[in-house]
Amino acid sequence: MTAPAEEPADEVLVERFKRGDREAFDRIVARYRRDVYRISYRMAGNHQDADDVAQETFLRAFRALRGFRGDSALRTWLFRIALNLSVNAGRARTARRQEDRDVESMADEMPAGPSRSESRLLEEERARRVRRAIEGLPPRQKQVIILRMYEELQFQEIAELIDCPVGTAKANFFHAMNNLRKALA
Repeated sequence: MTAPAEEPADEVLVERFKRGDREAFDRIVARYRRDVYRISYRMAGNHQDADDVAQETFLRAFRALRGFRGDSALRTWLFRIALNLSVNAGRARTARRQEDRDVESMADEMPAGPSRSESRLLEEERARRVRRAIEGLPPRQKQVIILRMYEELQFQEIAELIDCPVGTAKANFFHAMNNLRKALA
């Protein structure tokens, strides 16, 4: 039995793509599609927009990869594209979903001592409230919260991704947490 071949590094795949190897791009997509989708979903808040953002991320990456200089890691570059597209998609959305407001009002009317299913509904409602509160943050704060809390990136990585000093990333995180506390109080 032969050992599986080791996957080539990102730099190798980029160079192969630049020389015309389209399979190299397919490998890049396979390697990062889940991460890009996850960030897109957390930023967009729904699967359809996340799918659109992830697809557009890889389309733009395909078009721009020949000019990729490697100043940042490929992963960072893809995440930056996804974050920018997610912010743009968020600005384009104008209406909030009515069902979220309906569930919130139903949760307020529930009697004390909830059953197991009612507890699950309340927990889901709390999660929705947190998602809505995150959605209401300014774009930069939202990005930092998602990258730090959900993607568990270090502040140095976040700063590189959103192209700011580390101190600015930390300050945005601090302000975002304060804004979330106020929104959820």
